[in-house]
Amino acid sequence: MNPDKQAKHLAKELGLSQDQVAQIKPILADRDQQIQSLRADTTLAPQDRHQKMRALMQDSKSKIEAVLNDSQKEQFEQMIANRRGHHKGAQPSGQSS
Repeated sequence: MNPDKQAKHLAKELGLSQDQVAQIKPILADRDQQIQSLRADTTLAPQDRHQKMRALMQDSKSKIEAVLNDSQKEQFEQMIANRRGHHKGAQPSGQSS
């Protein structure tokens, strides 16, 4: 999860200004660093690690949304919902679209 790559992806998907990208990059970098620390912490039970990871993702999502305008927030929410759908829908349902 490269913060620069992720910021560029968000910039492309959401039409972010250079200023917005500059504000979002440190949020992504901080999140990335904290995720690495969580993964390295072998003292945490898997359930605790998962809970902390969710809290971390929610926190960074809130910080990113604070930088976005209303239209961008809607697109961002849609991106996250689509990503969640892909994770949950990993098993083929047998139905064609």
